[in-house]
Amino acid sequence: MKVAHLDTGRTWRGGQGQVMLLLEGLRQHGVDSLLLAPHGPLLDRARAAGIETRVWPSHGELDVAAALAAARHLRGADVAHAHSAHAHALGVPAARLARVPGVVVSRRVDFEVGRGAFSRLKYRMPVDRYFCISRGVLEVMERGGVPRERLALVPSGVAFLDPPPGAADLRTLIGATPGTDVVGTVAALAPHKNHADLMRAAAIVVRERPAVRFAWLGEGECRGALERQRRELGLEHAVHLLGFRSDALALMTQFSIFALASYLEGLCTSLLDAQRLSVPVVATSAGGIPDVIEDGVSGRLVPPRDPAALARGILEAMDHPDLRTSWVRAARSSVERFRAERMVENTLRNYREVLAAHGVESEAR
Repeated sequence: MKVAHLDTGRTWRGGQGQVMLLLEGLRQHGVDSLLLAPHGPLLDRARAAGIETRVWPSHGELDVAAALAAARHLRGADVAHAHSAHAHALGVPAARLARVPGVVVSRRVDFEVGRGAFSRLKYRMPVDRYFCISRGVLEVMERGGVPRERLALVPSGVAFLDPPPGAADLRTLIGATPGTDVVGTVAALAPHKNHADLMRAAAIVVRERPAVRFAWLGEGECRGALERQRRELGLEHAVHLLGFRSDALALMTQFSIFALASYLEGLCTSLLDAQRLSVPVVATSAGGIPDVIEDGVSGRLVPPRDPAALARGILEAMDHPDLRTSWVRAARSSVERFRAERMVENTLRNYREVLAAHGVESEAR
């Protein structure tokens, strides 16, 4: 079996991490993969791992030249797998033009399907199966009019690896004393991650616990607005925007609590990492997050867009170490469902089913 993967992300975010895990896992099952992606971290890491790659730049969802270029690269593939929204729009017609038997699309966000003409056309393209990373995403797709038989639940996965040694000391990095409680998050500074509400929650927490510090790992378009908000709330000493960090996992192990304020969320692999690293979690109940956290059992869930509730959840966790311990214990068990190996096997099973429906035999182990 040969699978061609299409991704249009130019930075390293959760989606690119999932593509890389899948490429490496499929190779262990004897699957040949080809990655089409623009210059960026994903392409570089895939090349370094010995995956066959092609540079594939694109400029929006109406880039005809990019679609034609993809069609040339896709000839001979058994399955074309689009991993991003733009790859969906460009890759599906390219795959059909190249006569690829199986065409699948990963849906990683729980944004509602658009009602405009282009969106309606996009979701009427001949896609064999959409891989939804959570029940929340699957429900959004159903509401958007995609037939249930074309939807598969394929949750994201995480690699159960220890963080590499040699990470910075988090508290030294933010100028805090040893033993200081640090509420951390690992998330792109994107609108739907809703750091603005986390900032408002931080203001409430710091009023109650002046020594608490917040450390945010991630970069994105909202940085300027968040820096202004931090200044307006007088939180420059308490909230630290550390940007993208290659040692994020090792720094995460030093969090007292992991907090997430998203109002839209496909699943969030950072939550999975926090759970496997034994960091207690307080998060909103947006999108696929309830697939990961059972409220009161493996963490605390609060309503989205409610910074006061988020602050209460953080303070509750700080005030009750026995509760944090019980959450961590339950999370270590429940997160086993999200091992990367399971994601790869689930994906491969769906590839086989799609190909079988087209009368194509697969040879992957």
